Amino acid sequence: MLALADENYDRVLPILRSYERTNASPPHHMLARGFCHYLRLIVDLGLARGYYREPYTGFFKPKVEFGTTVARHLARGDELNVAGAVFAFSANLPVNAVLKSACMDFLRLIPRDQKWSIERRLFLEALNALYRVPAAPMRFGEQVLAEGVPRWIRDHYRGALTVYAMLLGYTQVGFGYDAQGSEMPSFLFSLDDIFESFVRNTLRDGLREAHISVVDGNKKKHQRPLFRDNKVFPIKPDAIMRRDKKVLGIGEVKYKPKIDESDRYQVISHAVSLEAPVAFWISPALSAAQAGMNYVGAISTGTKFHHYRLDISGDIDASRQDMVEKISALLPT
Repeated sequence: MLALADENYDRVLPILRSYERTNASPPHHMLARGFCHYLRLIVDLGLARGYYREPYTGFFKPKVEFGTTVARHLARGDELNVAGAVFAFSANLPVNAVLKSACMDFLRLIPRDQKWSIERRLFLEALNALYRVPAAPMRFGEQVLAEGVPRWIRDHYRGALTVYAMLLGYTQVGFGYDAQGSEMPSFLFSLDDIFESFVRNTLRDGLREAHISVVDGNKKKHQRPLFRDNKVFPIKPDAIMRRDKKVLGIGEVKYKPKIDESDRYQVISHAVSLEAPVAFWISPALSAAQAGMNYVGAISTGTKFHHYRLDISGDIDASRQDMVEKISALLPT
């Protein structure tokens, strides 16, 4: 509709709206609630712990890496220290590093009000337990790290990391966000002008084959005086249908659910002044069942009036074609 209405977007009003400024719960807040559900179970049952390998430099401890020891120590005259690797048992696992990063990210997102005080205390408790674990950002697919934790806590880790992956957009469901809420651009269009241009351009394209032109009566070059003896009040029909200089009909486009008395008198005065044999009100239909042409009546000059309701909620191309066919059939040949 915007393209057919020749909208050049110079009157569009850009508005920045933030999730944080609405009464509805933002999507990432719902994810935070879900993450806290799994995090509470993890904290209550205890963090996953296991053996991991870490480098060691110092006095002899098995297991010695001879190549590294020779290069770093013996080659430099150090006969006391060795280089090797030891196995430690603690919570310093890759899965806990990602869990810590998730806690820090969700903690930045949730509001600092009383409603979220329980969740904030939970995050602080978890971060305190993860104090010695370095945070590591999650990469795509790393939610599978949960499969390496003990079975009795695996489901809770899997749930927490899956929710975190959703937050980061690593799954089919994801949300973009900023620390203070996602600002999404919205645009306000003047549908009064857009609908009027849409109808007029549709009629212009559809009636061109019948050698009928459709002009904009709001433009000064197409205006006529309302009275014959003066030019004080020009008339401005939204659509003037004519062949050569003969007016075949006029149309008044109203983007409103109901045509009122002032709209009727407006079109009657325009039709009488232009000596149009037929005139139309064109407005959007409230439902598909109401769409179509309705006969309104005739006046003493012989001008007949019709009201066409255009269905813009369904197949817009079919609605355009139907409007052109119904109006074309009522225009004099």
